[in-house]
Amino acid sequence: MFWIYWNTAWSLIISGIMVATIVSHPDSEFAEVRAAKQRLM
Repeated sequence: MFWIYWNTAWSLIISGIMVATIVSHPDSEFAEVRAAKQRLM
């Protein structure tokens, strides 16, 4: 049960960071997404 809660919290944290990055640096949005995908794969 704990891992479900942690996974949800982690997803919210990542979403918040991505939103903050996009709002702060709209030009780097696509570069950030590309870098994140490369790290995941």
